[in-house]
Amino acid sequence: MHLLGFFFLTPLSASSPKSALYGFSLIELVVSLSVLGLLIAFSLPVVWRWQERARIDQVRQQLFYDLQLARLRALQIGQRLQMRRLTDCTPISTSATDWSCGWQTTTVPDSTGSALVISTTSLDATLQVSFAKNTNFFISAQGDLGTIGDRWTVLSRNAGVNFSRSLCISSAGRIRTAEAATCS
Repeated sequence: MHLLGFFFLTPLSASSPKSALYGFSLIELVVSLSVLGLLIAFSLPVVWRWQERARIDQVRQQLFYDLQLARLRALQIGQRLQMRRLTDCTPISTSATDWSCGWQTTTVPDSTGSALVISTTSLDATLQVSFAKNTNFFISAQGDLGTIGDRWTVLSRNAGVNFSRSLCISSAGRIRTAEAATCS
């Protein structure tokens, strides 16, 4: 038989040292584990930031999808719609511009106060979602979105993460994304 590490490749004889049968020494194992520990320690913050950025982008994409859906539904049913913030989670901020709990798209309530719910998106308030105004967002029956300058900003509540993403309504009523907290 043959021995290389723990695979048998070289012939064993009675004169071969007994230590050749054991594989790795304790020092080799400790050095390998120390190097592995250092690599993990340096990569964890990078992976954490990457995950946080992915969560921010996911919320921004969901908001973009919901705005497009609202535009389409307004055209389909020929009614004015509104998006309003949800307040049924445990928000960090009670500000009227804080949409961190999520949002709901409905028809504008009629004279009886009833409204048809189009969609609801709930969030767990781990990210901060803020709308530039402290009012509901309206979509006309023709599919026009809000007013010029309407903007949502999504950012992390964690102090170590310093990036944000925005969704902006342009003067032509188009939705565009920005890789910062402002739309300029």
